[in-house]
Amino acid sequence: MSKATDINGLIEKYSDMVYRIALTRCGCIENAEDIFQDVFIKLSQKKPKFENDEHEKAWIIRVTINLTKNLNNSSWNKKVVTLDENMSFETDEQSEIFSVVCGLPQNYRTVIYLYYYEGYKVNEIAKLMNKNEGTIKTWLYRARDELKKKLKGGFEDEQ
Repeated sequence: MSKATDINGLIEKYSDMVYRIALTRCGCIENAEDIFQDVFIKLSQKKPKFENDEHEKAWIIRVTINLTKNLNNSSWNKKVVTLDENMSFETDEQSEIFSVVCGLPQNYRTVIYLYYYEGYKVNEIAKLMNKNEGTIKTWLYRARDELKKKLKGGFEDEQ
């Protein structure tokens, strides 16, 4: 298998995940697309050797988080950009939840995404984000609490 085929396979395998993380952290499609490209350019340039699929996935998530952090900390990107782009969802409820998640602070959005959408455990998220487990637990707790407050009166009251 050639290197081009390897990269194409990795793009196919991780494209949705990278794009969602970038969009969740950046808040706009254009920046998410730039991050998406940069992640896979870095992958093709560095050509890292991975121990297994989980190591591969963790490396790609880590690079995505670092690139979004660099973009968000850049001097020309200091103003807050809200997510006003439409994404397709299977149900209106999923769309509503995603828009509420996007209203959370960036670190909260990231831990919610990694925990619920990618299935990572707290200790794994801590490693990916270079934070203490206690910090991740706090962010997850606070994010859940904010989501609960924002969604109260919506989905919970319909039952």
